[in-house]
Amino acid sequence: MNKKLMTGMIAALLFATPIVMPTATEAASVSELENQKAELENKSADINSKIQSQEETLNNLESEKANLESEVEKLQTNIDTVVLELKVQEQKLADSKAKIEKLKVEIEKLKDLIARREEKLEHQARNVQTDGSTSNMVDLVLSADSLSDLIGRVGVVNQLVSANKDIVTQQENDKKEVEKNEKAAQDEKVAIESLKAEIEVNKNNLVAQKAELDDKIVQVATKYDMTESEKNDFVKEQAVIATQTSVLSSELQEERQRIIAEEEKAQAAAKKAEAEAEAKAAQAEAKAAETKQTTSSSSQSSNQAPSSNEKQASTPSSSSSSGFINPSGGYTTSSYGYRIHPITGVNKLHGGIDFGGGGPIVAAQSGTVVFAGYHSEWGYYVKIDHGNGVQTLYAHMVSGSLLVTAGQQVSQGQQIGTMGTTGSSTGVHLHFEVYVNGSRVDPAGYL
Repeated sequence: MNKKLMTGMIAALLFATPIVMPTATEAASVSELENQKAELENKSADINSKIQSQEETLNNLESEKANLESEVEKLQTNIDTVVLELKVQEQKLADSKAKIEKLKVEIEKLKDLIARREEKLEHQARNVQTDGSTSNMVDLVLSADSLSDLIGRVGVVNQLVSANKDIVTQQENDKKEVEKNEKAAQDEKVAIESLKAEIEVNKNNLVAQKAELDDKIVQVATKYDMTESEKNDFVKEQAVIATQTSVLSSELQEERQRIIAEEEKAQAAAKKAEAEAEAKAAQAEAKAAETKQTTSSSSQSSNQAPSSNEKQASTPSSSSSSGFINPSGGYTTSSYGYRIHPITGVNKLHGGIDFGGGGPIVAAQSGTVVFAGYHSEWGYYVKIDHGNGVQTLYAHMVSGSLLVTAGQQVSQGQQIGTMGTTGSSTGVHLHFEVYVNGSRVDPAGYL
């Protein structure tokens, strides 16, 4: 960075100005000289103050950069770990799929063998019914010419019965084997679905962590008023540090970039869909408000705006019928409504309820995950669509604690993350919001 060098040059030029100032002989009086001297001293003090302030800013920036570099290295280590885990998981996934295919082949073979045996047994049964009744069997034994002939004929009958008994026994064993293989295939399928979900969650956390770091880098660049060129160099510098820190092979690094690109694309699509839905909801709300205003203006009884109590009473759902549960076991630290913002100090609407105490965060109601990622204000957060225009948002989760991904179905009470203090936050808590047709409402009516 050249700001320190430029500051020094400016100071040198300003300190050099006394050389070209009017001499004592050109001054109108001693008083004017004293005034000029005082003015120069004031300028000098001002310049020294600015130099000191600039040096302090640069020192702070160096400290911020050092912290960022440490975070970059730490995140890169985490990313390496995740990528290696993903590689192992992908191999397990492939092995499980191969195992299922093998079990399917064995099941089909056994089913074919069982079918052929059943056909054979049915054929023998038909022969007995038509050609070999019980009396015929008795005649077969009684018509023996001698004892040896009788023993021989009885032996044939025993062999026939014994062979059929063995076939039936094997048939039952094979049927049990089919059931066993089918259960094994089903268990393997469940394991695959679980593994696939775990892979998606790990990918999502990896991308969200990268988004958090990218946001911090931009915030530092903005905070210290860097030029566009300096900002780009700053971002590149952090990227170089990440590359130098990584222990992954070039092949795995390419895989990492592919994963990040795919997940970023998916998150961008989810954000776009969410933004479009909110825009449509806002338009519908504006149109409804306009229609309501037109209707009220034509009726004397509706000239006055409804009171706050009336507005509260129009909430779509009450606590007794909403079916929602508390998203956290923590205690309420801040309610919905206007308050002095703890960071900016501005009187601003607090659009949700805060729960303190730490611990797991669960879905207040079943639904579909709309977004799970990182935002500079909300930190790591999840948004869930519950249908009928109702959505919930859960913010400030711990880095890497996201347990769901966009598009995933979640059940009521299912853990989706852990309470943290990421984003714009002053302490560990959950910020919980409820949206109805795209507009925030007081969550208290739902809990």
